[in-house]
Amino acid sequence: MKKRKVLAMLLTVVLGAGTLFGCGQNANEQAAAEPAAESQTQTTESKAETQAEQAKEDEEPVTIEWLAYNCYAQPDPESELVKKVEEEFNVKFDFWYVDDQNWDEVLSTKLSGGDMPDIMRVKNTANVSSYVVQGILAPITDEILEKIPTYVEITQKYDPDNTGFIDSCYEGQQYVLKAPSLNGARPTVLVWRKDWLEKVGIEKIPSTIEEFETAIRAFKEQDPDGNGKNDTFGFSNTVMNAIFGAYGAIPMKEFRGTGTQNLFYTMKDGKVEFACVQPEMKEALAKLREWYKEGLIDPEFITGENKSGYWAVSQDFDNSKVGVTGMSMANHWEPPLTEGATGGACYVSFTEANPDAVWEETFDIGPSIKGPEGKSGTHCWGAYGTSGFAFTTKCMEDPRKVDAICAILERGLSDFDFYVLGTYGVEGEHFKINDDGIYVGLEPYTGSGEGTKAGLVFVPLINPEFQMKTNPVDNKFAEKYKNTGYSDVLVPPTEAADEYLTDLKTYTLDSYIKIITGEEDIDFFDEYVEEFNSTGGQQIIDEINEMMNAGK
Repeated sequence: MKKRKVLAMLLTVVLGAGTLFGCGQNANEQAAAEPAAESQTQTTESKAETQAEQAKEDEEPVTIEWLAYNCYAQPDPESELVKKVEEEFNVKFDFWYVDDQNWDEVLSTKLSGGDMPDIMRVKNTANVSSYVVQGILAPITDEILEKIPTYVEITQKYDPDNTGFIDSCYEGQQYVLKAPSLNGARPTVLVWRKDWLEKVGIEKIPSTIEEFETAIRAFKEQDPDGNGKNDTFGFSNTVMNAIFGAYGAIPMKEFRGTGTQNLFYTMKDGKVEFACVQPEMKEALAKLREWYKEGLIDPEFITGENKSGYWAVSQDFDNSKVGVTGMSMANHWEPPLTEGATGGACYVSFTEANPDAVWEETFDIGPSIKGPEGKSGTHCWGAYGTSGFAFTTKCMEDPRKVDAICAILERGLSDFDFYVLGTYGVEGEHFKINDDGIYVGLEPYTGSGEGTKAGLVFVPLINPEFQMKTNPVDNKFAEKYKNTGYSDVLVPPTEAADEYLTDLKTYTLDSYIKIITGEEDIDFFDEYVEEFNSTGGQQIIDEINEMMNAGK
């Protein structure tokens, strides 16, 4: 197969769509295009309605196998919301459910057996090339983009440099739809048991690696929960990214044996490199190894803090096993700031387990941890992260399915009322609007699981303006706690990545865990780096940089 050219990938979407996105326009051209864009905005809702009418022309509903949602629970096909959407678009939904805790494993088994949905969540764009080669994903064509004009408009606005989609292209064609995320542009946060800090005599939340070490040692040795047992630890898997960040980079997404694993890239001397093989990672591993040997890290960290349910929740933190947790967003910990609000998912989970807990007294958000050279940062997905949604080749065989799915996507992006229906449900039954204009979930729909069961699964692509309109307080709260972070470096898929990356992920996690737990000496890191590079790692990096340079 001939070498792929990255230039087309940098056009955000396929070549024809690049024109829609205004690639290469100068300021005057952009200004001249504004009236046309405004006109397009005014007509998108009517276009969405037309598409819905076209999708309803045939008397029999078209069946759509739907996996365009986060699988926190199995949607109820008989729910009121599902029936409303089915009637509106003349469709019948066959919901796929893939356990979010074991997404890659379960989905891979289904797909390798020859089965596929019509539209699916791509949780990790590193899998794009593999999915394409397997014949699963269909390209995002000009015809598809013409059916979702609001998506094109939003992307032009939030991705002016045309760099947000390079990871979702393969051989010059785009395969994944991604929408900008306001939360994704903010780093994840560290949340501390502030009452534990006070119990062990620490007055302020740690901000340096030395202060961090003092705190976690006290959490282990001084019985901060007061139960008379030696059963508390400093931290577990979700904080490890912040420790690596204190040394200059974040090597991988998760330090646990289940879930979705990504290897992160970093920029050095103008080149893309794997973060996991950089020398400073050895320093961070040495520190984690030291803490593990001392008993400051939960020895069960490989199983993860999140045992079930919503991904950001840490049952270990809720149940007073660890004193600091990470990987979640600030809004996940947002307390009820307006009348009727229940708070973010992590806030709700923690206060249910600890009914007497008070925000900023019992638990609070702290800063990123500064390392020996002043570096700091937690993981940040970026405005365009490494996940999205895709049409399958099976779907493209039936134009009615494509039309119906596009109509649903466009309606969610252009019609505020439908966005509300698909995101919050029916006013008075699933949510209410409080005196501050905030859309607040009603019991039992305050958690992600119950909302998913009820059918809040039809707006996979979010219009940021709609998001701000339904909860402007969220944005203000999140900005208050915005810290330093390391954003994902998006790279094009390569042949070498398709061949070697899966095994390299497994090898990296296994090697890191062996070093941290003492099964291997710290100098094993050097052996790991050599093996990593010689078994595909260096080839992947060479291909990525070749393609990136070709597009400059």
